Amino acid sequence: MVNNFFNRRHLVVLGVMLSFTLSLGVCHTLLLAQSFPSKEMELIINFSPGGSTDMMARMVGNKASKHLGVPMVFINKPGGGGAIAANFVANAKPDGHTIGTAGASNLGTLLATGEKIPYTLKDFSGIARAAIVPMIIVAKKGRFDNFEGFVKEAKQKPGVLTFGSWGSKSTSHIVGELINQVAGMKVKHIPFEGGAKAMTAVLGGHIDVAVATIGTTQSNLRAGTLIGLAVTTQARLDDVPDVPTMKESGYPEATFSSYDGFVTSSTVPKDRLEIIISAFEKSMKDPEVQEGLKKTGMIPAFLRGPEYDSFLASNLELLRAVSTKAGIQ
Repeated sequence: MVNNFFNRRHLVVLGVMLSFTLSLGVCHTLLLAQSFPSKEMELIINFSPGGSTDMMARMVGNKASKHLGVPMVFINKPGGGGAIAANFVANAKPDGHTIGTAGASNLGTLLATGEKIPYTLKDFSGIARAAIVPMIIVAKKGRFDNFEGFVKEAKQKPGVLTFGSWGSKSTSHIVGELINQVAGMKVKHIPFEGGAKAMTAVLGGHIDVAVATIGTTQSNLRAGTLIGLAVTTQARLDDVPDVPTMKESGYPEATFSSYDGFVTSSTVPKDRLEIIISAFEKSMKDPEVQEGLKKTGMIPAFLRGPEYDSFLASNLELLRAVSTKAGIQ
């Protein structure tokens, strides 16, 4: 009887202690979540200042900063088609205070074409897809009358004409090479560190055409210093309604849109990741942000973190197929 009494008593005490310990664990987890972020956030941008990714990141990031309650510090780390910035984010301290821009270039084309990229999709957790990025082929005003004129000259001078992109193995590079393949021509690729530098080169006559975003070309298109030869979207764009699609130009196989968004390291705790995702979701749904994205030539196309992960995985398969068809090694 006495032994049974003490056994029951010990069990009750053990149960109370266990409940207390579990409660402490839950409280500790909640406390960690509530104290995050505890300092300024760093947003690593994978291209140079002035390009569409840079404008998008600052616009969305500034709004997200208000929801997170801490400053957002923007750091541009261009180079390697976005690989330098992505690798920095993947290897950052896993406390959730470092995030980065990531999309069709550094988490798409580089992985689809590169053999020595120091990271994989598994090294990242998606925060949000922000936008679809339409692309346009542009030339200096007076260089070509239309896309067909560009193709005609390129076929007459194989390997002589040049096209600029915002980086080697970037989306604009793959699209340019895809156009080479489907149009049966050979235009030499010239990579730049960002779309803004490619625009400077095409305006200066240093390259013949550039595969760029609407955001980096819009002001020059309006000013008449650039001419749009074709857009790579399924349909014409409201911002440049007079520019035909690749399909209308006779090359429907060259239809492709880029995309951009935000990720962090996959080692960031899930509770902190959810706080970041929620802040960016609120930012992306802000009408001011959506209108701002449209003004940069992007199409708002929000996907929540896990959905963006799935999107990146499926598009990597697509990009591998496109790069193989385009002959990019």
